[in-house]
Amino acid sequence: MGQEWWDTVEDALDYPLEPTGLTWEQFKEKGYLQGKMAYYKYKERGFSTSTKKVELYSTILEKWGYDPLPKYTELPESPVSRPDLSEEYPYILNAGLRIPTFFHSANRNVPWLREIRPDPLVEIHPETAKRHGIKEGDWVWIESPRGRAKERAKLNDGIDPRVIVAEHGWWYPEIKDPGHGWEISNINLLTDNAHANMDPAIGATNLRACLCKIYPAGEQS
Repeated sequence: MGQEWWDTVEDALDYPLEPTGLTWEQFKEKGYLQGKMAYYKYKERGFSTSTKKVELYSTILEKWGYDPLPKYTELPESPVSRPDLSEEYPYILNAGLRIPTFFHSANRNVPWLREIRPDPLVEIHPETAKRHGIKEGDWVWIESPRGRAKERAKLNDGIDPRVIVAEHGWWYPEIKDPGHGWEISNINLLTDNAHANMDPAIGATNLRACLCKIYPAGEQS
């Protein structure tokens, strides 16, 4: 599917619906689809792989010309691969802190949800916070070679002192401009969309191991 192109958006939407016998227009009329409810479906039809088996050896990756066996490959931006960069940016950024209050970038404009979580949070180890003069609830800058974002510090002794874990998807409906302050706390400003830093097989951006630094919001970088 990822290697095909369609003439229209509707054609692209028709494609995944082909097994159902519906077109996109017909699906819109129906409004929902519900699959057969059954336990142990794999005993009847196998798994959703080309071999119908659990694949430790990926036949799909092999077909695409990639190594079919899992192995560790060092990321292009890490303390190991970029020791020169880690001198200025000593921490590993996890840019995907999940919270149940919102769904990605949605629902910041719902007042009672903002009451639950009014500000974006970044979790850091207490030792790391002390090293940089950061206290619980302080506004801080998280910065990478590509940009920076402002979030409130939340101390968490359950994470590695070398790791910074930041929330994503933040914007501010109370800021009355077209962008609603998206550039203030958007952790994606720190990540890298360069082709060389993407997963070679699926094109995913590295969101879990960028290099960064952190400091109180009153300070300059």
